[in-house]
Amino acid sequence: MVRIAVGQLHCLQANEAWCHFTGSVADELFADGWLQWVHADDRPVITTQFEQHASDGLPYTIEYRLRTRQGEYRWVRDSAVPKYTEQGIYEGYVIATADIHDWKKAIDAAFAQAQAANSVSDIVIATDLDFCVTVFNKVAEQTYGVDAAEVLGKPIRESIQHKYPDCTREEALYELYLNGSWQGPAFYDRTDGKRIYMDCHLEFIKDREGRRIGVVGIHRDISKLRERENSHYQQEQLLLLEKHVLELTAQPGVSLKTIVDNFLEGIEAFFPGMMCSVIIVDPDDGRLTHLSAPSIPTEFTSKVRELRPGPAVGSCGTAIYRKEMVITTDIYTDPLWHGSHEVADIFGLRSCWSLPIINGQNLVLATIAAYHNVVKSPTREELNLLERIRNLLLIIIENKNAETRISASHERYLLITRVTNDVIWDWDIVNKDHTHWGDGFYSLFGYRPNNVRTAAGFWESCLHPDDQDRVLKKLEQFILGNRSRVWEDEYRFRKANGDYALVHDRGFLIFDHEGKINRMVGSMQDITEKRELEKQLLKQELDKQSMVAQAVVNAQEKERADIGKDLHDNVNQILTTAKLYLEMIQHGDVDGAQLINRVSDSIAEAINEIRTISRSLVPASIGDLGLVVSIQDLVENINAARQLKMEFEYQGDVDATIDEKKKLMLFRVIQEQVNNVIRHANASLTVINLSVDAEGINLSVKDNGVGFEPERVKVKKGVGLSNIVSRVQLFNGTVKIQTAPGRGCTILIKVPL
Repeated sequence: MVRIAVGQLHCLQANEAWCHFTGSVADELFADGWLQWVHADDRPVITTQFEQHASDGLPYTIEYRLRTRQGEYRWVRDSAVPKYTEQGIYEGYVIATADIHDWKKAIDAAFAQAQAANSVSDIVIATDLDFCVTVFNKVAEQTYGVDAAEVLGKPIRESIQHKYPDCTREEALYELYLNGSWQGPAFYDRTDGKRIYMDCHLEFIKDREGRRIGVVGIHRDISKLRERENSHYQQEQLLLLEKHVLELTAQPGVSLKTIVDNFLEGIEAFFPGMMCSVIIVDPDDGRLTHLSAPSIPTEFTSKVRELRPGPAVGSCGTAIYRKEMVITTDIYTDPLWHGSHEVADIFGLRSCWSLPIINGQNLVLATIAAYHNVVKSPTREELNLLERIRNLLLIIIENKNAETRISASHERYLLITRVTNDVIWDWDIVNKDHTHWGDGFYSLFGYRPNNVRTAAGFWESCLHPDDQDRVLKKLEQFILGNRSRVWEDEYRFRKANGDYALVHDRGFLIFDHEGKINRMVGSMQDITEKRELEKQLLKQELDKQSMVAQAVVNAQEKERADIGKDLHDNVNQILTTAKLYLEMIQHGDVDGAQLINRVSDSIAEAINEIRTISRSLVPASIGDLGLVVSIQDLVENINAARQLKMEFEYQGDVDATIDEKKKLMLFRVIQEQVNNVIRHANASLTVINLSVDAEGINLSVKDNGVGFEPERVKVKKGVGLSNIVSRVQLFNGTVKIQTAPGRGCTILIKVPL
């Protein structure tokens, strides 16, 4: 049936089939319009759709009830196509009308039958022979998460794509066309990531004449049943996977990465759509590194190496920082992924759930993360699974870390036993029939491995006869007493060539899980050369002390000689003159009053000379006024004589820090060096610098005199310099002399506090 319509649904033309079906004539259609043959309930919808599409000039399809010449209403479908003139002017619609009444009734009957048989709890979908959806019930809407308005009239493959685990779609359709029906399992992945499992039944819809006019599908949701079956199956498979992973962990040659790769690949096989990763924390610099990510592109995982844990560093970096689980349902909108969600979006990652792996010391070793390509929140079962994976990963990582530490420790032990001079030994105390000797035993004592008995008696037989009873008794008391963990002793041990080496032996006890002694481990050290060296050092120290003592005696003798010279040359001459004056007064040869004045002056001069000598020996200012004022007084006296210009500088709280003995030593050193400068340096300026800091006392005496050659002075063993050195060494100090001919002399002294 064909007609042409325009404007307010007025017909311009209708063919004979249309007129015959409705029992109308062309004049009636042109005059009154064709809506009078449409069911009253369908007229508003037809008018609205016609006007809407007519304004856009677009084709459309609509179903409604049309009155026949017998007066009954039958379902028809209009397929309208816009009509244009040769000049491109829109004229109206060419509308083809098809009788679909029998098909519609068959669809309704099938739908009613499905509702009655399944109490509207099953999915009911009907299509025409082109698989365009005609029925999409409420249960289908709820199950697929799609509104009926979005799929009606459209090919079902555009909205719903079922997958068949036991066959292909083509094989299912072939059986449907061949037998008239098909039944089997199928599943559907929703946009939210949830998978729906169904038991499907497809059957053709037929009219009263038995002609196929459509397809109806009745699908029963068996997801919960399938989940229970899958859960039981997954539990069995997960146990097998865990057993396999633990077996790998027990093999020392298998790396941690290989084990975790196997584990994550197995997990991903159980849960399609889940992509797992394990990120470890570098203990040195705190950076993040992907240990394993079997299904995640390396372009994404390589970016993680640039990151450190923080309060907003994706899911894993934040989980490590917080030490708690972090669930990111939508990576693109979660603020924790700010700055990184674009990279994740490139690789289609939309959700991430991360759990930190924390050891017994509350340190985060790694994280386990689950990614999906859809916005997704974890179910309770998924969280339980991740918790289970985390616990097993903790065991695996700690076991492998411990294995690595043990291997490194063993390697260090082997290296140490090869490079050290110590002999490492391990004695089985329980059986007392086995002692393990390290490699150093053979190189140190000259024995060959094949010639050494491992029994404890071998060691006893090598002890010097004079030491044997003492050493064995002390060792036995140590083991029985068990009051100390460490045993030490020195004794002579026979070497392979028959000579005896003096050894220092040290060992400690090892207890079993019951607290009983079962082993003793220790080391022997050949200290023969050490003892000889100690004797030599002791002799050198004694010789040094003798030299220092002799230098002190020499200095004292020199001081006595200087004092005697001063007394003889100055005081003695002055007093002799005074005596002569007194004798002259006794004889009465001269004016007594004048000579008495001269005697008085001579005695005063002698007193001043004696006072000067006394001050040089024990300056009262050191005890009374302190070291700084004493040095200042010395400097003023030298400057007053105008033989030499002197300057004095000091830093720190000198008098409060230095004790009296060191003050006197420093003053004598300064006195000695100033005398050396006056007598030998021919200098015009001398600078004294004294400072105290946390490391000790620093003293320097610098002049601009003629200097000297240090080697020539050492040969002469000048008493002045040796006196300075000996005084300083008595207080464990050091003396450094910097001088050269024509460049003056600087003495640097350091004394510890």
